[in-house]
Amino acid sequence: MTLPDSTRASANPETLTALEEVYAQVKRVQRDLRPTDRIIQDLEIDSLATLEILLALEERFGVALVDNPKAATITTVGDLVGLLDELRADATTT
Repeated sequence: MTLPDSTRASANPETLTALEEVYAQVKRVQRDLRPTDRIIQDLEIDSLATLEILLALEERFGVALVDNPKAATITTVGDLVGLLDELRADATTT
């Protein structure tokens, strides 16, 4: 995976790569994701696919996304990566 622009480079590469892998499993399409990609409009993820992705990320990182109120405010890939990183950091400090 390459990080061609500064907005992509600002996202945690490990988390972004994990999200790309989960997206590819659920949507059956390989795609480089950018933090500015809108989840519904740009990635064409419906509510069922969103749930599948969130559950897969929960399992992969050991965090709670589905029941987290912040998850309802996510609109972009960058929002999701940021929330995942925040939850992962919280899990390691507690």
